[in-house]
Amino acid sequence: MFRPLNTFAILLLACIVSLPEISLAQKQVKLTKGMKIDHSVLIKKGTYTFLPNGNKTAVIEIRGSNIEIDFNGAVLEGNSDEERPDKFSGIGIQIVKGSHITIRNAVIKGFKIGLLAKGIDHLIIENCDLSYNFRQHLGSTRLWEDPSDWQSYHQNEKDEWMRFGAAIYLRNCDSIDIKNNKVNGGQCGLMVTNCNGGTVYNNNFSFNSGIGIGLYRSSNNRIMNNKLDWNIRGVSYGYYYRGQDAAAILVYEQSSHNVFAYNSATHSGDGFFLWAGSSTLQTGKGGCNDNLIYGNDFSFAPTNGIEATFSRNKIVRNKVEGCDNGIWAGYSYETIIKGNEFKDNNTGIAIEQGQQNVISGNSFLGGRTGIHLWATPGRRMEGQYDALRDVRSMKYDIENNLFSDVKKGIFISHSEDLKISNNRILAGSEVINLNPVVKNIVFRNNGIDVKLNDSLAGLELAPHKIIEAKNAMLPEDHLRGKQYLMMTEWGPYDFRSPILWWNRTDDSLMHFDILGPAGKWEVKTAKGIKNISSLEGTVPGKLSFVKKSGENVVVELIYNGKEVMSPFGKKYPAGAPYIFGYNEANLIQNWNVKLFSFDKLTDPLKKPEGFRKMLESSTPIRETRVHEINNSFWQGSNERLPVSKTALKASAILDFPKGNYVIGVSAGEMVRIYIDGKLFIDAWDPDKVVYDADYHHEKSVSLKGKHTIVLEQAQYGGYGFLYFSVHLQHNYN
Repeated sequence: MFRPLNTFAILLLACIVSLPEISLAQKQVKLTKGMKIDHSVLIKKGTYTFLPNGNKTAVIEIRGSNIEIDFNGAVLEGNSDEERPDKFSGIGIQIVKGSHITIRNAVIKGFKIGLLAKGIDHLIIENCDLSYNFRQHLGSTRLWEDPSDWQSYHQNEKDEWMRFGAAIYLRNCDSIDIKNNKVNGGQCGLMVTNCNGGTVYNNNFSFNSGIGIGLYRSSNNRIMNNKLDWNIRGVSYGYYYRGQDAAAILVYEQSSHNVFAYNSATHSGDGFFLWAGSSTLQTGKGGCNDNLIYGNDFSFAPTNGIEATFSRNKIVRNKVEGCDNGIWAGYSYETIIKGNEFKDNNTGIAIEQGQQNVISGNSFLGGRTGIHLWATPGRRMEGQYDALRDVRSMKYDIENNLFSDVKKGIFISHSEDLKISNNRILAGSEVINLNPVVKNIVFRNNGIDVKLNDSLAGLELAPHKIIEAKNAMLPEDHLRGKQYLMMTEWGPYDFRSPILWWNRTDDSLMHFDILGPAGKWEVKTAKGIKNISSLEGTVPGKLSFVKKSGENVVVELIYNGKEVMSPFGKKYPAGAPYIFGYNEANLIQNWNVKLFSFDKLTDPLKKPEGFRKMLESSTPIRETRVHEINNSFWQGSNERLPVSKTALKASAILDFPKGNYVIGVSAGEMVRIYIDGKLFIDAWDPDKVVYDADYHHEKSVSLKGKHTIVLEQAQYGGYGFLYFSVHLQHNYN
């Protein structure tokens, strides 16, 4: 029997009727290759593997306005060969049109670019993991640097930065909100161009081989409370410290009025790398100006904790320990450096040809020099900068600073119009050293017993903290220091897997540290070695052995202990066996090297027959024998060698134990490698050499027994180097 509905029933029915619309919005949708998303959607959790089609078309495309895409932890995976991230290609997700778009809870890996967006305002990216995307294979070793590993970020007008890949790459996206994301085990984390008025916070962009966060022509952003540690390359503890343009934070080309605060940016190539840009050097105008760098930790950079050049900024209350230069600020002007803590840097603050800078209320503990100011007479910059501006070293206020156990407190040369007052310089420090051509300096109340005034008044510059902000600083018990700048062939060691790390060799005894999560290890394979110190042990631990002559070294250990994350992002649960180790192609190398100079009759491109005849039968400028090809064979020569239009032929008979090898060469500009008379590597086109990475070439090959290796090199310009390497191909896990 029909009964009329009461008011409550009518309201309930109305709710039920509206349910299909809500449930449709929450319906879980599977990803498909080439999928185009234009409305809010919840992705069905799972792993989706789609091989990219080149670098121009994304696997997933998003367009629309006022939409939210919740990936629900779904994994979008591109290239499947996880152990060759330098071969990764393609774009995972591209946002092509719209505004007010939210992307959350996505896992994107195995691509050249994880997420790409251009011209999207009010873009939110949160709680996403974009680890283990593209990164270069590094040629530098523990003993010597390979110049082809250098990066260059000077130009990005046409997206030149994309050649290095990126987890997130944004262009012309204003009011972005990037929060609570993770990028580890890649090359570049977040790279933004022409993006203004955004906020980037609570992210973990650490343990990458290039850049944590990079800005280009981007202003009025807040970069706060991010973990940006170990974004580095080009360093080997005890051997060389180069950085190779890696940085935790990169700020380039007219990026102004940004706030960088409360970030942990330690153990990176530069902690903070700011450069005004080529347009400023050409015109003398603009710069990366009026940025506030506040309350960050920039410690243990092999080069500069903070580099801020050709610009005007505020650098306040940062911690900078264990760097070459705490601050390098060449050609800076009207820059405020206040309340910073410098400890055990080679030089605390180094400024060449700066003007009207204030250095106040800082502490300098340990190191060679506290403050170094100077000008270089006759120095001229490329472009019009120094022709259009007064670049004398002049008009400094240096006051209320504390120097303790610094060999030289203040060192000044070729400078003028400085006021040095109320600085306290304790035992172990030389107070002030003035070199020639220093004039108009006012000294007032400097010495051991000076009571420092409160020079930190006015630090209301401190930025307001973000409500949801998390403490980004390294825990007190985390390993810290330059000795933990440990570079592998794929980037910085991240302490999440065990590693057998060569420490030193005493005579013939090789010493290794075993680092990583706590656990136990035992030897699985020990080939080409003798006198091994132990067959089992714990992590952390030590191991030593002697190499056998003429045999390849292959040492594999089995680890059992805590959870392990491999260098390529593969997770091994606690208790699961994990294999790690050390290997070395232990070849005896004796190279015969001949150096030549070519002319128009022996030009390698225009007259290849003449060039070939020169290499085969002409008398070289110099002939020598070396045990390795590493760019040093002509050093110390009495012959005067030309710097351009040079050529080389190097040959050796190498006895290869049976194995799979990676043969590599880095050379400027042109190089060929022959194995037993057959062309193996052909890089004989100088037009293909645009960036530093283009100087490097490598191929895999299986070899056994004696083989004749011949290298031919030619260079037109003066950027000459040659590095030859042979590595064993390995796959521990």
